[in-house]
Amino acid sequence: MANLARHHPVTWQAPRPLWRGATPYAASPQILRFASDDFMEQMLATLAADPAALGQRIARPETWRTPVAKAAVADIVARVPLPAHLAATKRRRLFKTSRPAAPPTPPADAPLKLFQPAHQRHYLIAGTLACALPGLPERQLRGDQETVHLVVRRLLPESAALEGPQTLREFAYVQDGEEARWRRVAEGDGGAAVLAPGEELLPLFRLAHEDEEGRPRALWAGVVPVGRREGYLGVSVDRTVATLAAGQARALRPGAAPAPRPSTVGRLTQFRMTVAEPWKAMVRSAIKASAEMREAAAGNPVLDRGRRLDQNLQFQMQSWLILADFYDFLQEHLTPVADAVRARSGAGLSGAAATLYTRLGELKADALIVAMRDPALAGSTAGNLKPMAASLAEALALVADPAIGAALEAQKTHYARAGALAREAGWPPFHFPLAGVDENGIAAGPFAALGSLPAAAAGEADPQGSVTTPLAVASASDPAEDLDRLTALVGRALVPDAEPAAQPLPFAVKLRDTIVATAGDAGLFVIRFVHLNRDCGPLHQPTLSAPSERFHMASLFDPDAPVRPIRITLPADTSPAGLRKHGRGTAFVLSDMLCGQVQRAKGLGFVDLVRQVLPWPLHKDIDIGSGGACKGGSGVEIGMICSLSLPIITLCALILLIIIVTLLDFIFRWVPWFIACFPVPGLKGKG
Repeated sequence: MANLARHHPVTWQAPRPLWRGATPYAASPQILRFASDDFMEQMLATLAADPAALGQRIARPETWRTPVAKAAVADIVARVPLPAHLAATKRRRLFKTSRPAAPPTPPADAPLKLFQPAHQRHYLIAGTLACALPGLPERQLRGDQETVHLVVRRLLPESAALEGPQTLREFAYVQDGEEARWRRVAEGDGGAAVLAPGEELLPLFRLAHEDEEGRPRALWAGVVPVGRREGYLGVSVDRTVATLAAGQARALRPGAAPAPRPSTVGRLTQFRMTVAEPWKAMVRSAIKASAEMREAAAGNPVLDRGRRLDQNLQFQMQSWLILADFYDFLQEHLTPVADAVRARSGAGLSGAAATLYTRLGELKADALIVAMRDPALAGSTAGNLKPMAASLAEALALVADPAIGAALEAQKTHYARAGALAREAGWPPFHFPLAGVDENGIAAGPFAALGSLPAAAAGEADPQGSVTTPLAVASASDPAEDLDRLTALVGRALVPDAEPAAQPLPFAVKLRDTIVATAGDAGLFVIRFVHLNRDCGPLHQPTLSAPSERFHMASLFDPDAPVRPIRITLPADTSPAGLRKHGRGTAFVLSDMLCGQVQRAKGLGFVDLVRQVLPWPLHKDIDIGSGGACKGGSGVEIGMICSLSLPIITLCALILLIIIVTLLDFIFRWVPWFIACFPVPGLKGKG
């Protein structure tokens, strides 16, 4: 095999049909552009009729403003087959007259940008596999041990530093288990391109054609994966270099793989997603409700107390669920703290865990006791609907009862005033709103005491110094951010480990880290072709082509993207007589709970919705009761299947779209560029 590799070296070149003439095509794969969904038929027809015409399909910079004459290529698909001798004569004539187009040289301000299939753009990349001998004879694959592929490479700075100019290096798309990342590619001997261990290999396919002498030839082509842009830009970047030989050796010794670094990132992110961020949203809602109630301070005090109680009961229902999630987190990841909470004693704790337990005992909701009383007995302790838990630690201990958690999960209604006054079964026997509005109309709750806790520096809670745990210090304009101080306490109490029980990081967190690590890089890519021979050992590396032209991948909403023509035909006859003819073939399946919620929403009018968001004195609360499921005539809870007319839904969608766009124009000023209408004489709804 060593002799074979030495006497018959392999090389990748531009597609052979582009070699004719004096046009200096680079010895690298070429990107071909197609502007129709039948791009494979167009490619095959070009190779059958005039292979040299591939030069006209080489991708050039374009936008939707580009004149058609500069972007379009003739459709040469034979819709009606020609007799064989006529087709051969036509091909010979084309060979004599065709000349490959000059290679595109994009101007400096117009880099090559490839668009999505949704923009009606498809791209193939093509090249020829040849022997590196005089004349570049075509290289045929021999046996299953030889394969060809393409690899997508991303160009990124060699270091994460943002200052000063940096050299761009190639990064390979590597799949490690379920996680993908861009890893810097090692440099081969003499600057030759090499593969990275674990690099993703995409398929190539063989396309046959004939040269001008009628000899059979072949080239290799693959689809440029522009549709995977968001996936490519959404994975992390690893700037450490790993050679292919090192990766192969490591694969032979699975036990030698490095252990994951100890971390608290996954668990702390889970705490923020399930506890801290929902709690912050409650705090901000309480602050908004407080401002509205202070504006209405001149109203009826009794009505104000009732409205305050209704708002606080809503916060209480949400608080019970957050408390249950908080305790579940402690039980799973901070078991000693959960045991101390349940035992109501921190005697067995030390260090950061003891500090966390102590702080939980200092967070109280006493400021909301009066505001959680019956409005008719607001001045008397007898008006307390339920006892207030002494502290956050006490509330967690109460919600730790499995029966309480199961009852919360089984609830189908809202926690409203009627149920609270009647001590309705199924709800926890205590109150502890994590946020609410006190009797003075001020937002209050346990969060108000968090400002006394020590602030945390960014990344302090994670020994990796990862950007996944920046803990902001609260500002006076947003007291909700004080909850980051509690997050810091939880982070200090967590013991760094491999986090086997942690939930996967949310995609948004991974994407944020990637954007920070790449400084918002828009993605610059190249493609290389690869020839592999599994019979060759480590001394004979796979053969890679020169890189293709550099290109960007356009996003789905790229402002330069070509516009795919889409026709949506709305009902023509929109009179009641015409609309009644459309069948109701769209089925919506509603559970008993959703059915009840829809029925309550159907009783609301547009004015009710508007007054709900208006300030006092125009504000009017919406009373939808405590909820519940739909019930049949015998009182049995039922769901429903509703059959709707899709054409009428489409009309409603269009009308609502126009209304909403017009309403929001006062913010975006987008109406001049929203719609353009053209008259169609004779387009009638009837007749």
